[in-house]
Amino acid sequence: MALADALIIALSLTTMVTDSRWRRIPNWLTFPAMGLGLFINALEGGWDGLWRGIGGLFLALSFTIPLFALGFVKAGDVKLIAAFGSIKGIGAPPTQSFALWAFLYGALVGGLWALATLVQARSLGVAWARMRGMLTSFVVGGTPRMPAVSEGNEENALRQPMPYGVALSLGALMALACEWFWGQPFPLLGG
Repeated sequence: MALADALIIALSLTTMVTDSRWRRIPNWLTFPAMGLGLFINALEGGWDGLWRGIGGLFLALSFTIPLFALGFVKAGDVKLIAAFGSIKGIGAPPTQSFALWAFLYGALVGGLWALATLVQARSLGVAWARMRGMLTSFVVGGTPRMPAVSEGNEENALRQPMPYGVALSLGALMALACEWFWGQPFPLLGG
């Protein structure tokens, strides 16, 4: 197993513990992982490896910072994906970058997890009504109108924070498994 792969596994497992237990992805985990990722890339590939790691870091930031600005992800999620980018570097082509596919697989896991939570709490209808209200106000303009909701199970399920770092870490492990089996994080794209 490559050093970068071992670091991805260690970072993912530690993130799963910290985010599920304390709902945090701490800086003491992400920043050293970014530095170690750049160091590993430089160690294994010289200057080219270092630039590949920097490219992966900046690619990860380029698609996560806008999502952070819109409120879709938190700062810890951005730093986690950036760490994945610095560890595995930018892909050739960039559409095969590990950080991109770790994020997309993580988004899929997170979406399925959220859907299962809503179904289990029987609040899928409430969530759909809220999304429809937000979409309508976005298209028509004006202030979003949220339907009135009771303070029962439905509202509690919508207010529960989800440890998204767990989903992103599972996404990273999925991307890593794809690399091991097919040689790239998303085998259907070619590259």
